[in-house]
Amino acid sequence: MTDTRDIGVALSGGGHRATVFGLGVLLALVDQGLNERVVSISSVSGGSIANGIAMTGPDYGNVGTADFESHIAKSLLAISDRGILLGGAPATSNYIRMLIGSIVVTAISWIVFVVAVIGHWWVPAIVAAIIAIVAGLVAWRLFRGRSRRTQAAIDAELLGNTHITLAGLRAKPTSVHHVLCTTELQTGTSFYFSNRMLYGYGFSGTSAPVELPLATAVQASACVPGAFSPCTLTLGDIGLQGTGRLVLVDGGVYDNMADEWEYGFRGRQKSWPSLAEAQPAPAALLLVGNASGGWNDLKPIKGDGVRVELAGVLRSKDVQYDVSTAHRRRALAAVFRDHDTRTADGVFAQITASPYEITEQFGNRTDDRIDDRCRRADEARHFLDQQGYTPDMWVAVVRKTSGVPTTLAPLGPETTAALLEHGYVLTMVNMYVMHGLGALRPVDRSRFTRLAGGATQ
Repeated sequence: MTDTRDIGVALSGGGHRATVFGLGVLLALVDQGLNERVVSISSVSGGSIANGIAMTGPDYGNVGTADFESHIAKSLLAISDRGILLGGAPATSNYIRMLIGSIVVTAISWIVFVVAVIGHWWVPAIVAAIIAIVAGLVAWRLFRGRSRRTQAAIDAELLGNTHITLAGLRAKPTSVHHVLCTTELQTGTSFYFSNRMLYGYGFSGTSAPVELPLATAVQASACVPGAFSPCTLTLGDIGLQGTGRLVLVDGGVYDNMADEWEYGFRGRQKSWPSLAEAQPAPAALLLVGNASGGWNDLKPIKGDGVRVELAGVLRSKDVQYDVSTAHRRRALAAVFRDHDTRTADGVFAQITASPYEITEQFGNRTDDRIDDRCRRADEARHFLDQQGYTPDMWVAVVRKTSGVPTTLAPLGPETTAALLEHGYVLTMVNMYVMHGLGALRPVDRSRFTRLAGGATQ
């Protein structure tokens, strides 16, 4: 145990790919005892689902391996087998069937209406039109409720079905500050929910208990534009001054790696001094668990007319997102991996990277630039080989894990285990090589398969 909490963890977005990868990152820290040094876990989108899972369990900053495994196993099984959308989750499966059914009825009814009008069968035409209108309204209402249904599935499948609120989390003090990041569309800035406070630029903050469901905050952080409708919250209802409201979407719109919480901490503290009540100081070292897959195989844009118009808007959004995230990642990497700086202030666990990459970057030096980091890289290379890994094997793993679609559908046990193992091994190796933190512990690969199946031992 240690009283020094100086490590911040940032978990990126990326659907269930990011959730499982992020849980692998968190599990590695627990195994190493480094969770006892974690001061904050900030997250967006799929990473916020992992953060929410951690929030509902034992105090992450003091939990042991057995208890943490036991807590996350059920959530991993749910992600593997059912997902929370387009899978078998009870909270959304009937809803999806009803939505698809109402759309089909609407389409068929309009076809019948057209045929009836052509044939001058006026009574069937009127009946078909009425059915089409009613079914269309039902479909629209169901579609508008997709965020609420997903929120219910998040709570039921992944957060223990406890309906816990931020006030309820505040009532059980923890050693770690869990921060869920969203994007507030009216100000174009991040808005933060945590187990200790709420804060947004232009809205100030509150550290008073707020009766907002944790699942609402998680869903708002994962509210992908278009896929879900924006989350709107009245300021007065969440303890903030004013009569306006928040309009929230996915935190990844502003910051898809969730690193801004720690790197913008001091400026935020100046504008809202009460932040010190929730987190006295920023982390000295930031671990970024980045499950952003990036571009894989770009597909040609086919068709013409409206199809090209729609594809153009969607592809433009993707390009803008990818470029902004790539610039942020390169800027952080330049800080983290500056060869001329002895005390780097962070490390990546990047889903597009193999754990062998850092050993190749710093290891096997024969010149006079050999330092502790180089020696640790050589140790890590030897360790990975001893565990039965090979560089080619990890190339295949990276291709598999980084290529998982950004989805909330079930991932399957094999993919879930691979993502968990990738986040785990990458975190252990990179933290050790970059900062000499933790130890290179033997890896039981069957463990990840057990956890993906909901079992611990």
